[in-house]
Amino acid sequence: MDKKPINMKTFEIEVVRTYTTTIEVELPDNLTPSEVEKITLGMRYDTHWDSSIEDMHSNIWDIMGEKELEQMDVEVQSIKVLER
Repeated sequence: MDKKPINMKTFEIEVVRTYTTTIEVELPDNLTPSEVEKITLGMRYDTHWDSSIEDMHSNIWDIMGEKELEQMDVEVQSIKVLER
Protein backbone atom coordinates (compact mmCIF):
# COMPACT_ATOMS: atom_id res chain seq x y z
CA MET A 1 0.00 0.00 0.00
CA ASP A 2 1.41 3.40 -1.03
CA LYS A 3 1.61 6.07 1.63
CA LYS A 4 0.20 9.49 0.82
CA PRO A 5 2.76 12.30 0.99
CA ILE A 6 2.46 14.48 4.06
CA ASN A 7 1.71 18.13 3.37
CA MET A 8 4.20 20.44 5.04
CA LYS A 9 3.90 23.90 6.59
CA THR A 10 6.66 26.33 7.43
CA PHE A 11 6.95 27.68 10.95
CA GLU A 12 9.19 30.43 12.21
CA ILE A 13 10.46 29.76 15.74
CA GLU A 14 12.06 32.56 17.71
CA VAL A 15 13.94 31.53 20.85
CA VAL A 16 15.02 34.27 23.24
CA ARG A 17 17.92 33.54 25.56
CA THR A 18 20.03 35.88 27.60
CA TYR A 19 23.59 35.29 28.60
CA THR A 20 26.86 37.14 28.83
CA THR A 21 30.05 35.88 27.26
CA THR A 22 33.40 37.12 28.50
CA ILE A 23 36.53 36.18 26.60
CA GLU A 24 40.20 37.01 26.78
CA VAL A 25 42.21 37.63 23.62
CA GLU A 26 45.79 38.69 23.06
CA LEU A 27 46.07 41.70 20.76
CA PRO A 28 48.83 44.21 19.98
CA ASP A 29 49.65 46.39 22.99
CA ASN A 30 49.26 49.64 21.02
CA LEU A 31 45.47 49.20 20.84
CA THR A 32 43.11 51.05 23.16
CA PRO A 33 39.91 49.52 24.59
CA SER A 34 37.93 51.82 22.27
CA GLU A 35 39.78 50.52 19.22
CA VAL A 36 39.28 46.90 20.31
CA GLU A 37 35.55 47.58 20.72
CA LYS A 38 35.38 49.03 17.21
CA ILE A 39 37.34 46.10 15.76
CA THR A 40 35.03 43.64 17.55
CA LEU A 41 31.96 45.40 16.15
CA GLY A 42 33.49 45.48 12.67
CA MET A 43 33.71 49.27 12.60
CA ARG A 44 36.61 51.02 10.95
CA TYR A 45 38.46 52.98 13.60
CA ASP A 46 40.90 54.24 11.04
CA THR A 47 40.72 55.31 7.41
CA HIS A 48 41.40 51.75 6.27
CA TRP A 49 40.52 48.16 7.16
CA ASP A 50 43.72 46.26 6.55
CA SER A 51 44.26 42.52 6.77
CA SER A 52 45.72 42.65 10.29
CA ILE A 53 42.57 44.34 11.62
CA GLU A 54 40.42 41.88 9.71
CA ASP A 55 42.43 39.01 11.24
CA MET A 56 41.92 40.44 14.75
CA HIS A 57 38.17 40.79 14.10
CA SER A 58 37.95 37.18 12.87
CA ASN A 59 40.02 35.89 15.78
CA ILE A 60 37.84 37.67 18.34
CA TRP A 61 34.64 36.27 16.79
CA ASP A 62 36.08 32.76 16.46
CA ILE A 63 36.87 32.71 20.18
CA MET A 64 33.52 34.32 21.04
CA GLY A 65 31.64 31.75 18.95
CA GLU A 66 33.38 28.85 20.70
CA LYS A 67 32.57 30.25 24.15
CA GLU A 68 28.94 30.96 23.21
CA LEU A 69 28.46 27.40 21.96
CA GLU A 70 29.66 26.17 25.36
CA GLN A 71 26.81 28.15 26.96
CA MET A 72 23.95 26.95 24.75
CA ASP A 73 22.33 25.17 27.67
CA VAL A 74 21.20 28.46 29.19
CA GLU A 75 17.60 28.89 30.30
CA VAL A 76 15.07 29.75 27.61
CA GLN A 77 13.26 33.00 28.39
CA SER A 78 10.58 32.68 25.73
CA ILE A 79 9.60 30.92 22.53
CA LYS A 80 7.32 32.38 19.88
CA VAL A 81 5.99 30.30 16.99
CA LEU A 82 4.42 31.79 13.87
CA GLU A 83 2.92 29.89 10.99
CA ARG A 84 4.26 31.14 7.67
